[in-house]
Amino acid sequence: MSAAPAAVLLVVGLMVGTAAAAGAPTRHRGVAGTTASPPVITEDFKPILACNQSTTVGMEGCGEHKVLAADKLLNADVKVVFSLTSGTGRQDLVAAQTHWLAYRNSDCQSQSDVYSGGTEQPVAYVYCLAADDSARRQDLKGFFKVLTQGLAKVPRFP
Repeated sequence: MSAAPAAVLLVVGLMVGTAAAAGAPTRHRGVAGTTASPPVITEDFKPILACNQSTTVGMEGCGEHKVLAADKLLNADVKVVFSLTSGTGRQDLVAAQTHWLAYRNSDCQSQSDVYSGGTEQPVAYVYCLAADDSARRQDLKGFFKVLTQGLAKVPRFP
């Protein structure tokens, strides 16, 4: 089975804020950076479970692999959008991404609470993380289109 439910900690720079949520597995923690660099999401899957659709733990592992792949794409998107912003726009992007990460963690904790105490809770949690990452990518893609309107040279969006 996965780790027992505990608080999820959101670390932003030097711990600007904390988002605690009962019921979330301790193995899952998103981290965002500061305004000096684009926010980067990392997960605390230790160890990363093997993917096996035949077992609950294996399904959680499949979900972890999906989250890591989605995080990688999302981090690349954020990096491109970050490079197109400056000043308060950059600070606002960092704040938005930081708040979104807190939302993502709370959203997935809430959705996985349906299975509270059961073996499906961590599975529901990681698949929710991957789905929320994909939705955020679409938001950033729209923002990228606005930022690049009229530019002679448009960077590649991942």
